[in-house]
Amino acid sequence: MLNDSEAKDVFRHLISMFMGLIKFKHYTKNIAIVRNHKCSTTTMLSYVAQALWNADPKEEQYYQNFQNERPGVYNKARQFDEYKEDLLDADLRIALWRDPIEKFVSGFHHTMSNPANKNLWIKTPSLLNFVKDIDVYRQNPNVADHCETNTARLGKDKSIYTHIYNYKQVHKIAELLGVPALDTHHRKDNTMRAGPTDLQKLRIKQVMLEDYVNGWC
Repeated sequence: MLNDSEAKDVFRHLISMFMGLIKFKHYTKNIAIVRNHKCSTTTMLSYVAQALWNADPKEEQYYQNFQNERPGVYNKARQFDEYKEDLLDADLRIALWRDPIEKFVSGFHHTMSNPANKNLWIKTPSLLNFVKDIDVYRQNPNVADHCETNTARLGKDKSIYTHIYNYKQVHKIAELLGVPALDTHHRKDNTMRAGPTDLQKLRIKQVMLEDYVNGWC
């Protein structure tokens, strides 16, 4: 257990960092959780923080305090093949996934709402234009991370995981770690607002095709 000062240091820059795998020992078990963007990972990380450092999840910025200088908590690799071996070495291997269309659209809204992306747009910002030019937009690391497939983070083989949860089941991780689950009912999921249209869904399915091939859907 870390002291309060260490916990604050460890927690400071989490969301802005590229962390592919959260791995830690909890009691007698080595636990690995893949950080799959737009799949309740902020909530998941708060549960890890409570379990490891007794961090207060009610603090508005509690999730920003992980530091990559803290060894043994996570793997900084961003691609599945880079942290696969580390994942397979864990006793409990946990995947959070999301419907591919919902995941992509959520990533689009994240991109739209990020002030850092105001100069990103090569056309009038719209979901359809975003899908059409996704190969260009994905050259931006922030877009690439938030609009990638489940497969990119979780791999092709679902059987390697001991626990698989839809992002709406993130409370299961709290139960697994023995910490209180957060009341997330106040968080409105506006992912499907104003669409997507049937044409947009078709285009998104083409972009996220490997998720349908590998069963992450």
